[in-house]
Amino acid sequence: MSENSASGGTGSGSGTERWLFRALLALVALAPLPLASNRPLPAAILSLGAGLLLALWAGALLTGRAEMAFAPRKLRWPLGLFGAVALWILIQALPLPPAWGDPVWREAGAALGEPLRASLSVDPQATLSGLMRLLAYAAVFWLTLQLARAPDRARLAIAAAALIGAAYALYGIGVYLAGNDWVTIYRKWAYHRALSSTFVNRNSYATFAGLGLLCATAWFVNSFRHLLGIKRPAARKAAMIAEEIFSRSLLRTACVLLLFIALVLTGSRAGIAASLIALFVLMLTHARSGSLRGGQALFVAALVAGIALLALSLGGGLLLERLSSAGSDVSADDRRAIYGATLDAISSAPWTGTGYGTYEQVFAAYRPEALSSSVLWDKAHNVYLENALELGVPAMAALNLAIALLAVEALRGLWRRRRERTAPAIGVAATVLVGLHSFFDFSLQMPAVAVFYAFLMGLAVTQAWPQARGRTG
Repeated sequence: MSENSASGGTGSGSGTERWLFRALLALVALAPLPLASNRPLPAAILSLGAGLLLALWAGALLTGRAEMAFAPRKLRWPLGLFGAVALWILIQALPLPPAWGDPVWREAGAALGEPLRASLSVDPQATLSGLMRLLAYAAVFWLTLQLARAPDRARLAIAAAALIGAAYALYGIGVYLAGNDWVTIYRKWAYHRALSSTFVNRNSYATFAGLGLLCATAWFVNSFRHLLGIKRPAARKAAMIAEEIFSRSLLRTACVLLLFIALVLTGSRAGIAASLIALFVLMLTHARSGSLRGGQALFVAALVAGIALLALSLGGGLLLERLSSAGSDVSADDRRAIYGATLDAISSAPWTGTGYGTYEQVFAAYRPEALSSSVLWDKAHNVYLENALELGVPAMAALNLAIALLAVEALRGLWRRRRERTAPAIGVAATVLVGLHSFFDFSLQMPAVAVFYAFLMGLAVTQAWPQARGRTG
């Protein structure tokens, strides 16, 4: 294999790679459909699909029908850190001598009067299930990294991500206007006043909608960006941009508006705030990288702000109501109690963790009496604390460092590349969105959100490196 093939070129790849890319898009598009894949069977099917696509790509690579479009050595540190975390999760689930395992196994053995096979995880099955999901997200990232290397395919991926987000927004708006009684085929049992599309939790859907909005906004801006620099009278230029926005690129404009409306109708304060901050970062990265000049960036920001205000006027009642009230899905007192109890649980196994995917089982032993017993407290409402409890502090830090290094790679791509900077900008903004919202909620623990984010980061990183001459797989 030549260096050109390992570094990427400008071609569109083989027929096998094109079909694999289409299958990858289908996987990302279908992931939110069955309750965001946040149930055992949909999660298993999603993982199976990602694993099967990865196996097919590997087979095509071995038979010469695919190429290694992106050299792994360029990501040695984030890949190494992620691999170490995955190995650690596997170790957590392995059987160990009773003296090495979690104390819960010794206590259970003493109660039963016989020694039990121990492990670092309090629930090895849950830990292996969590590892399965994590590896599925990694597979989506890797496949996108390799299959979206060509610029034309990257542009298609951004458009597809925008359309996927808009499709679920349109569905959610339709359900909302029809009475908001259903989530897919089930009667709604929560968030009866908020839009949640195919998700149960409105906050998780807000993150998904925000990611789609980033892609739709970038796709929308790219439709008229070439007109911003032409030398024409201001009135003539404005007319040309308006014609582009409301005629030739009407679909892109509609995607942005639909996603804005759906995001506002969720009423998720943290989700909306994180999405707006991410949008600001998207505009800022375009301006700082030279993709848009100062005046052009201000014009684009004003245009996007106008669409946001239109969406707010159409569906901002619930959001304004929630902003004016002190109530939330989880009260401030409950959050303090959850965080305090989680920190206590972390202190019981700060280095080894209690096993990936075991928060619900462990928290039950630390749950303060002040928390309602009628509510299932299965999430910490802070991804970082939950990962610290389950993985241990070192592994949690390694996992988040791996993700941060990918975001840094995307950020470097804004200055490393002269063209095709849209995908790296989306990756940086998407990381800001999920990173901020993870302080207040658990959106990134929804498989559909994690798959969407992994897809966008694979796209951002593969496009962060300039294209070498030659063909791309």
